[in-house]
Amino acid sequence: MLLHNWELSKNKQFITVCVLIGIVFCFSPVRNYAQSDNYWSWNFNTSSSLLAGAVVGGSAGPSAVYYNPALINHDNVPSFSLSANIISLQFFKAENIAGEGIDADRFVFKVQPRFISYILPNDNNKLGFAAAILSPTSEEINYTVQHTDELDIIQRTAGLETYSGYLKYSRKYDDTWVGFGASYKLSDNFYIGASSFLSIKVLKYQFNRSAEAFQKGDSVLVNSELEPKYIAQNGFEEEMKYWDLSFIFKFGAQYKTNNNRFSIGVNITFPNIPFIGQADVRKAINRSNVYDDYANSFTANDVFIGFEEDIKPRIKSPFSTALGLQYFTASRKNSVSFTVEYFANIDPYAVVESSVDNPPDYQNGSDNQNDFMSYYTSANSVTNLGIGFKQYISPTFFFLGGFRTDFTSGISDDIRFVGDKFKVNQIHINKYHITLGPVLTIKRFQVITGLQYSMGRNNDMQQVVNYSDPVEYNPLTKQALEGIRQNTATARVNELAFFFGAIVDLSKE
Repeated sequence: MLLHNWELSKNKQFITVCVLIGIVFCFSPVRNYAQSDNYWSWNFNTSSSLLAGAVVGGSAGPSAVYYNPALINHDNVPSFSLSANIISLQFFKAENIAGEGIDADRFVFKVQPRFISYILPNDNNKLGFAAAILSPTSEEINYTVQHTDELDIIQRTAGLETYSGYLKYSRKYDDTWVGFGASYKLSDNFYIGASSFLSIKVLKYQFNRSAEAFQKGDSVLVNSELEPKYIAQNGFEEEMKYWDLSFIFKFGAQYKTNNNRFSIGVNITFPNIPFIGQADVRKAINRSNVYDDYANSFTANDVFIGFEEDIKPRIKSPFSTALGLQYFTASRKNSVSFTVEYFANIDPYAVVESSVDNPPDYQNGSDNQNDFMSYYTSANSVTNLGIGFKQYISPTFFFLGGFRTDFTSGISDDIRFVGDKFKVNQIHINKYHITLGPVLTIKRFQVITGLQYSMGRNNDMQQVVNYSDPVEYNPLTKQALEGIRQNTATARVNELAFFFGAIVDLSKE
């Protein structure tokens, strides 16, 4: 009879978990979201998010498998946790991004990554096991700029030309982790743990800029003589997408005092180990009817279209180490937690290395003849910190809050290149996050809700293109129908996210 009841209880737990997973995946959209340069943009399991991710020292709950696997299931209580609805409203504006007074702005409504974890039941009070599905990074940004003007950009013709510049940018990146972790109790004061994940990264990137200048009549006046009308044109477009699978391993430890009022934790995340992936790239350039006033002749009309499929990408994630502290007051009605995490730098390397030859006119000071179609990246070292607090109102109701930094690891000297190599065109922004929300326990359920306000800014940023002060042709830079890019652009992000999550205690019947 006891064995029958135990099997019935396990079946009930399994059915409950399956139903809740089904609800999350049915009501959450399927998304394909560029390698991220903000490592702390998202946290997991709503209570950890509201504590600003400052849970390496303790109180990580179901998200311990990510923050510090040594914290997994200290109480040996099986549970299922989900964050089903994380809705955010993002306001993005980039001033002078395409020239002085030529801005881009976007309002984005989106549902952020879901978090699912399952604390596995077991009969050994020294061991804890957890499985989880989470998204450490999910980014999406796109904008379009259309600029027109009447100006005398073609010097060889008399009169004004209609000048038009167009810029379109789109970048979506998603990193989803599926993994398992375990903890072991060495003593009443010391715990260790480890976790492993399969990381699934997906990138879709598109960039297109073009400019043209022409007179509206049927003919143009050159040195007092009429010539047939023509249109000066210059354009560049690129597209790159990849998916990549790799393995990531974490190791954690925690020490806590005998009275459980103070604890310290360490979490180490090792660089990813590549497994399999695929990338496709396409680039196109065109230039026609562009006159070089210095040479007193038209430049050569130029068309290049290159593409390559089934390239193996190489995506690197940094080594990082986090230190966390947690302190409870004597009444245990309040707690303060602190986490600092250091991310190591990543030297320049090829994310996608193409074998397609450079176009004939492409020069970058390198002997490499196959780098025009390739993409490179690098990352600076970054240190982020988070502070969280917990205020108990009653045994079943308490408030959580926190603040964390989210500094960019991007090298922002030139948003288009790493050294003389192409990279994914990306705006780098330092961000800051403030979180606050209540937690309510109702029988078997712990319900967590809250808000996160995020802000970020980048000043004196290089323009993506300059349509406000164009010249027909610059022989030094070989730019046509554009101006010299200035470091006068600024980017701002303001975002408000709404959290909802639940933890189900599967030990209660």
